[in-house]
Amino acid sequence: MKKGFLPIKTNWFDRLFIGIITFIALQFFWMRFIEEFASIEISMIIGTVIGIYIILRG
Repeated sequence: MKKGFLPIKTNWFDRLFIGIITFIALQFFWMRFIEEFASIEISMIIGTVIGIYIILRG
């Protein structure tokens, strides 16, 4: 178990799951509100970086 910036103790699978759910939520938000202004590829990059950060530091 690891204690990071998330308010719960997590193992790597918990952090992976939270990262994937965050990635999906970001993609839905992006497609609904921002896609007409910026490309979806930007969202993919941001989501991947956030997911990796959650897995490593969460």
